[in-house]
Amino acid sequence: MRSCHEEQNVRKIAKQPGMMQGLWTNWRKAHKLLPMRQRVSPFGSLRSLRTRSEADRPHRRLILWCRALGGALALSCLVSCSSQPTVLPANLQIQQIQVKSELAPEQEINRHIAGDPRTLDPTLATDVVGQTVLDDLFEGLTAPAEDGRIIPGVATSWETSSDGKTWTFHLRSDAKWSNGQPLTAGDFVYAWRRLADPGTGAEYAQALTAVENAVDITGGKMPVAKLGVEAPDPHTFIVHLNAPVPYLLGLVSNMYLYPIYEPAVKQWGDDWTQAGHMVSDGAFMLSDRVNNGHTTMLKNPYYWDAKQVRLSKVTYYPLSDYAAAMYQYLAGSLDFTDRISLQEKERLQRLLGDQVVLAPYFSTSMFAYNLTKPPFANNPKLRRALNLAIDRDIIVTYEQHGVGVPAFDVMPPLPGYEQAIPDWAKLSNDERHAMARKLYHEAGYSDSHPLETVITYQNGGSDNRRLVEALSAMWQTNLGAKVQIYSLEWKALLQARQMKQPILFWYAWSGDYPDPLTFMEIFKSGDGNNNMDYRSPQFDALLDQAGQINDQAIRYRLFHQAENILNEDAPVLPVYFTESHHLIKPYVKGWQSNLFDRHRSRYMYILAHQES
Repeated sequence: MRSCHEEQNVRKIAKQPGMMQGLWTNWRKAHKLLPMRQRVSPFGSLRSLRTRSEADRPHRRLILWCRALGGALALSCLVSCSSQPTVLPANLQIQQIQVKSELAPEQEINRHIAGDPRTLDPTLATDVVGQTVLDDLFEGLTAPAEDGRIIPGVATSWETSSDGKTWTFHLRSDAKWSNGQPLTAGDFVYAWRRLADPGTGAEYAQALTAVENAVDITGGKMPVAKLGVEAPDPHTFIVHLNAPVPYLLGLVSNMYLYPIYEPAVKQWGDDWTQAGHMVSDGAFMLSDRVNNGHTTMLKNPYYWDAKQVRLSKVTYYPLSDYAAAMYQYLAGSLDFTDRISLQEKERLQRLLGDQVVLAPYFSTSMFAYNLTKPPFANNPKLRRALNLAIDRDIIVTYEQHGVGVPAFDVMPPLPGYEQAIPDWAKLSNDERHAMARKLYHEAGYSDSHPLETVITYQNGGSDNRRLVEALSAMWQTNLGAKVQIYSLEWKALLQARQMKQPILFWYAWSGDYPDPLTFMEIFKSGDGNNNMDYRSPQFDALLDQAGQINDQAIRYRLFHQAENILNEDAPVLPVYFTESHHLIKPYVKGWQSNLFDRHRSRYMYILAHQES
């Protein structure tokens, strides 16, 4: 991998024909500005922050240099900058692993997650890392199989009425909580009512929209007891819907519809999710949890399929810096990483081979605009200008090292659904940039009056930082906009987004089930995950109409129309459709790549192995 040595590469670029005089002087000036710089926080205050580490400065210097250039030359510089100094030492020796056919004597696994879960309360959790951990602690009516297919979970079977509006689930007679108490249909009734209760404040309450009376209950117009769920006996759970829901079996496999053990919540209140207090129904039970540290769980002897669970212990380690997770993996401290350091992808593939696992993922990486505050409130032309000004192919090819697919719309590819790709996606870069500048000027901005704002992203090492620096450089090059960057830890970012504080912020979304609604509903007025505060009566009406129809072709056409509205209003900036990327030891078995990237530890096991 080519190193990005600051002066060597800049001198090469500076020698290109047509370079204006004084650029090398500008480079030196930018270089001297680095020891201290002013950075604007996403909440409006100005504060002085130290620069990054010495090892990190060369790439930042080149980004500053790129911003001093113009046109294609700047993008050429940006591409050159994407090959940073390698993280891995040049003389790295990889231990060879000999895997045997028999089980290892110790069935324990150490797994990496990309951040500390916001909460382990299934009703309140909203993040992917939370789903990963909760998939081991809890189980819903249905569950994802090893390959991602939806299979029976707590429910052994189910049937629907002729009109598709009533579902009856039959629960396992041997289903128990981790304290040995029977799990009953009443536990699902309690959990679903708790989700709908406006007093709970669950951001995923909209998941119940199709259930009878849920909308009025979440709006505070009706008591939770009126929710369209019932338990006529301990092993029968009935759901009454307003209209048929073709994706229901996938929906009920998610964390926010897991059963909840009511006595634990009543006894411990908000502390019921702590080790020693939590009672769960999954293959594992919580043993220890350190805030912003490890989460350890042990095999649950009362799980209905405990005899088929081979792991005795699972430990999750949250590391937002993927390079740090990579080092832990190479040192043997981790067996399964949530992400890899993309700048090292090619080298890792050469060194580790099949241990580097890439696969399609039903997810879109994007940034969102705060529509409650200037400059983006009531200014769709400005939002569209920023959307058109970035070069997604360059980002995916060089910043993401080919991991992902450029995204021009919100909805990732789904069989049978026609994505609403905007017409401008077919334009050449020059034509698209010209249209972006026209919109930028119509929005009230120019070289003499540039946009000045802040982009906030998840603190996660060099991969995340390089992405936002590339966006900032492209906006300055193509529009003249001045966009500062600001990072927050994952849980702090989630809280800030919910409070509508950041102006322009990281907003990746992963689908919960294979249907366009899982992406469309986050833009509905008042939705708990609508951190942009986007509101469109026309968009809402299309979603409501789709919710009353069971014909997939008609539903998909309505979602396509709704997505066209999103393209015009631009409440978000799609960048790329994500691919999952993991490092997995060859002795870890019982997993398969799947579209939703859900890997339950209950299927995994460790083969005997020897390192040399």
